[in-house]
Amino acid sequence: MYKVEIVKNISKKEWNQNLTKSSYSTYYQTYEHIEGNEKSEYFPIFIQIINDEDEVVGQLGIQIVKTSILYSSPLLRKFLKLISSVTTRGIWVYGPIIHVEDRKQRLEILENILNANNTIIEEYGLVVLEGFSPPLDDLIDKNYLKLFLDYGYKISKHVTYVTDLSNVLDEIWSKVQKYTKINVKRAIKRGISIKELETFEETKQVVNLHQKWAETKGIGIINQQKESEDLWNKHNSKVEKTFLAFKENELISSISLSHFNKIVIPTQVLNSYSKATSLGGPALTWRAITWAKEFNMKIYDITGGPLIQENESDPDNTGALTHYKRKWGGEEKIHYNFLKPGKRVKYELYQKMFRILRIYHNLISKTRPS
Repeated sequence: MYKVEIVKNISKKEWNQNLTKSSYSTYYQTYEHIEGNEKSEYFPIFIQIINDEDEVVGQLGIQIVKTSILYSSPLLRKFLKLISSVTTRGIWVYGPIIHVEDRKQRLEILENILNANNTIIEEYGLVVLEGFSPPLDDLIDKNYLKLFLDYGYKISKHVTYVTDLSNVLDEIWSKVQKYTKINVKRAIKRGISIKELETFEETKQVVNLHQKWAETKGIGIINQQKESEDLWNKHNSKVEKTFLAFKENELISSISLSHFNKIVIPTQVLNSYSKATSLGGPALTWRAITWAKEFNMKIYDITGGPLIQENESDPDNTGALTHYKRKWGGEEKIHYNFLKPGKRVKYELYQKMFRILRIYHNLISKTRPS
């Protein structure tokens, strides 16, 4: 028998310490990523499965999101206020984390987690609960996936690319595609410099770059000061590292890396639309990989996107970005998106409303500067 705990508050130290019992746990399931604060429009839910020996054998951290408030515009704010009653949703990334290898026990633990998810959907009136499986969990099999299907989840395949940092740097470099290598070298020749974020003033520059990106989507960051403070606090928390790319003293690109359990993930990549950006991005990615190697990390997960088959539609235009990430030579890892709708009428309304938002953002994006 297992005991199930569903809580909003938990010991950060104990939660993270338990995560390290599995080699595939990443930053996305840490307390630091899941937690909210008094200013957030989301709050955390922590699920723990405990066995008869009082050991934590399963974990899943979920964010309950009321609405998206990082970006906004006068029109968007009115729209989000109008639909707020049908936008509360649950999101998890790179979970569940199950700390046993016996496949029968794994399914028992997973079933307890899925029952806990049902409780959360009902208690908070979620329009949808959506999550992504851990790409490095090699024990996910057809029975594991079938259990999600049995519980009413829709499943789609995603792909990411991971670099094994136990290899020597020359071997890692040898797997990077030729044209990408050329761009890394060109960046140096054309005076693009890479440095680590060091001052609060630099965080303001990063947020300003973020604001410029948001404007190309017809939106803006509501509170730039708060965003700067959050970035600075994360940078000083020892779980995040940010690197900056400059061209003639102008910030053209940035990359923020989150790391936990010796696995590094780029959690935010920002670019201006200047011509130099095409070189700033590759230079930053290579610096991120070399930094991870230097600090004895074991995996660099460049992330990816939906696994889109030939002739399949790509409404969010994710294929180009996934293609770029493939060029860095990481091993392809298939993982899964799980989506469980809440009440049917609310979910259908939610889909229609966010289809309108997608069209709006795509139209604005087409007018962005080249």
